[in-house]
Amino acid sequence: MARPTTFANKDFIILLGDGATPEVFTAPCGLTTKGINFTKDVNDTTVPDCDDPDLAAATERAVVATSASISGDGILAAEALPTWWSFYELNGSRNCQVKLVGVTPNGGQWDGKFILTGFNVTAAIGEKVNVAVEMQSDGVVTFVPTP
Repeated sequence: MARPTTFANKDFIILLGDGATPEVFTAPCGLTTKGINFTKDVNDTTVPDCDDPDLAAATERAVVATSASISGDGILAAEALPTWWSFYELNGSRNCQVKLVGVTPNGGQWDGKFILTGFNVTAAIGEKVNVAVEMQSDGVVTFVPTP
């Protein structure tokens, strides 16, 4: 059996756009756990069997919406606090990128607008201050494969 080619944690990068022209994307420091999640909202329709109505009906589904969320948690780096706070105070979305780099040709990046919906700062005695963030997509998220 051949071993798979894998990505390392350093190959998974969350980048936030600054809104400037041209836009500059930076990765806030401190996130040790990162993720991107894709979901679909569906409508269910119960469809009976026309030849034998006593048979159990089948459930058919239609996709009505797609969504993505980006999450991360780790250490709250002092350098990243202004970035996270300004994103939280923004009552709108920012362009974001999530990149998988280091493996070609199977890497790539997801691009889209996201709203920072969760910004959680916690601390415990004897530990560093932690941060957890959650971002929800605001429109279409596209994937651009690495050539």
